[in-house]
Amino acid sequence: MLEPFEINQQLTNDRIDAVGQLLVEAHNEVIYKEELYDNGWSTGCRSYAWRSSKVSQTVESGEFPWLSIIDGSLRFIFSIGGTPVNMFRGSTDKPKKNILSRATSYPELRQFGLFTELEDIPNLVWSYAMETAPGGEVLSLQFVGLTDFGEVIARRNVPVDEMLTPLSSISVEEYKPVSLPAASVSIKQTSRPETGSEETEENRMAGDDDSGR
Repeated sequence: MLEPFEINQQLTNDRIDAVGQLLVEAHNEVIYKEELYDNGWSTGCRSYAWRSSKVSQTVESGEFPWLSIIDGSLRFIFSIGGTPVNMFRGSTDKPKKNILSRATSYPELRQFGLFTELEDIPNLVWSYAMETAPGGEVLSLQFVGLTDFGEVIARRNVPVDEMLTPLSSISVEEYKPVSLPAASVSIKQTSRPETGSEETEENRMAGDDDSGR
């Protein structure tokens, strides 16, 4: 299996991975903000829209001079180093028919290899294929060069494991020890009956009786 840069020198691994990170980040944001009544179809539509917007905003920022937009409509075609690229969700083993049909409807998607020493390189459709789990998390992201018949001629496995971000973040505050005064300890005193006055009276009475005898 050829690497994309072996066919098209504009499709370097760094460029492919940089755009791939934009796509993964946009998709993760959709999953994180998924609503109660969302389903696979609605989440997929929002993911496609957010990924398209993420690429468009990056182009507007000028962060990647080699990245541009060819068609900003719903069919969304962008360019890496002058090479048209699109995207779809699914496995490269069964690419969606609408992706391949675009090569017929939009000839700009077809590209010959730029290295003349490679013989018999057909017209290719370059596309990102994002495969997701039932819960929506990204399982794999591949950048592939497909023939009109869906055969994969070139492939780059984008390292998504290094791009995945946690869906929520926990802020950890630093707590400093606080000195507290020692607690005062006291013994509860039980009240006792006052017997001194009674004893004095009894002694006085006893003395009176003795003197009278």
